[in-house]
Amino acid sequence: MIISQGRYLMVIAVLSSLVTLFACSKKVERSQVLGDYEAKHQNGVETIELRSNGTYTQLFKRKDGTEAKVTDTWDFEPYNGEPKVALHNFSAHFPQSPEKGADVTLLGIEKDWGRVRLYLSYDRNDYYSQDLAK
Repeated sequence: MIISQGRYLMVIAVLSSLVTLFACSKKVERSQVLGDYEAKHQNGVETIELRSNGTYTQLFKRKDGTEAKVTDTWDFEPYNGEPKVALHNFSAHFPQSPEKGADVTLLGIEKDWGRVRLYLSYDRNDYYSQDLAK
């Protein structure tokens, strides 16, 4: 059976669209945000570990070599229909972050090609990338 070039290209386009549709599914479940995240910025390196038991650990390594470590609780929140990670007693260390954190800090969840990022601010590009190596 001979397939015309136009029909062949249409089949390729449909298959590519289906692969893209399934690979880019934006729906995020709690189990998909578990794990380690990292942010490198001018103040140092921050890591966050989200555990299945509802606790997190944040480690901040400043440029001068000193470290700060916090362990507390987190929740998966259906905030206005868009899930967020709610970190209790969390202080971000990005350059424009406030000195003292809030009682609860909401981090947005961005899923792209199976990889998850937690963002504090899209406008300032403040985000934590999932570390898949661990």
